[in-house]
Parts: sequence; structure tokens; C-alpha cells
Amino acid sequence: MNVQVRLYGLLRHSHPGPNATAPLTLELPEGATIADIVVRLGLPEGLVHAVSVNGIACEIGQHLRDGDQVGLFPPAAGGALPLP
Repeated sequence: MNVQVRLYGLLRHSHPGPNATAPLTLELPEGATIADIVVRLGLPEGLVHAVSVNGIACEIGQHLRDGDQVGLFPPAAGGALPLP
């Protein structure tokens, strides 16, 4: 099966192609999960904080289907300065 994967934030540094904002198309075996994608791309699991399939938040153990679109997100960083 084939799925499209988009990497966001700091995870884009792990994108194997020349355009880190472009989706990756991965061929995976039936029954593969998002965790399998994390391993295949060599991403440190602690840096994958949130995941989505077809725009819906889900768990890293979510089983995938042919044609799914997967988003991998790092922890949120930054924000406003503390009030004095």
C-alpha cells in the first residue's frame, strides 16, 4: 500500500528529499502503523508528539490504509514571554 507523509516543524530536517515541505510517498506492507513510518524514517520517537491520518488526530499505533495521508508533528515550542 502507498501512503503520503508530511513532516512538520523540526521533523522536516529528517526529510530525505530536496523539498522538505513536499509530502513523501511511502510503500508500506498491509497492516503497517504510523509507528512503522517513524522507524522507517529514522525519526526519534520522542520528537513525534502528534500524528494525524487524513486530517484527524490519532495515536501512533493507528493502522494505515492505502491512500492515507499522514502528518507527523513535533512538540510545540516557543510562545509568549512570561509576564513581569
